[in-house]
Amino acid sequence: MTYDLLLKNGRIVDGTGGPSYEGDVAVVDGRIAETGRLGSSAKRVIDVQGQVIAPGFIDNHCHYDAQVLWDPLCTFACYHGATTVINGNCSLGLAPARPEERADLVSMLSRVEAIPVESLQAGVEWSWESVPQYLETIDRELGVNVGSLIGFSAVRRHVMGEAAYSAIATPEQIEQMKEIVREGIRAGALGLSSERNLRHMDLENRLLPANAAPPDEFLAVAEALAEVGAGSIQFGDSERIELSEGLLTRTA
Repeated sequence: MTYDLLLKNGRIVDGTGGPSYEGDVAVVDGRIAETGRLGSSAKRVIDVQGQVIAPGFIDNHCHYDAQVLWDPLCTFACYHGATTVINGNCSLGLAPARPEERADLVSMLSRVEAIPVESLQAGVEWSWESVPQYLETIDRELGVNVGSLIGFSAVRRHVMGEAAYSAIATPEQIEQMKEIVREGIRAGALGLSSERNLRHMDLENRLLPANAAPPDEFLAVAEALAEVGAGSIQFGDSERIELSEGLLTRTA
């Protein structure tokens, strides 16, 4: 068989938990076709002696929500071996977002993740409002595999407006947030993210909207996952770990 690509003389770590071993990896049509000590018949042969061949890593806590729009390879991630990235962590995200809400979402992402606001303003060409529309947008350019969580701060800001930074949601608003989550999960989002980190603020020094939500409100919104029968929860608070553990225990 003539392979498309042959990686020769690498140390193979195959992800099964077994010991690594020296060998070759052959690729045909973008998929691994064979491993072992193989011949050299291939359209392209690369000698990788002294290097490791392994499955792509999954980086389950990323904030490439904006970067994936202008850099589908999420360059820094793939350069370090990550071929799957999970965005939308820490309650952040770029959807849902009406035009008048976009600046606030950019402000949160810029401050928390130290991304220059000028880069976000120049690089993000807004063409969506809903979570499903955002997922469809990032799916148009092939790069690394991308999974997205639904950010609770983004959802809260969308439903409650400026009150999201200080007020408690009404039952009607909670139901609206649940519907956004249900819709997003059905469209392919992986779950719901939130946090109560007192160090995470926007460019106006406001705590994120997720911080204003009492635990019972977040849990009520998270019930949307159970109703759909899919999705996971990401919750972070490095300063009050007992709060994170308590909330996740209550959702189990």
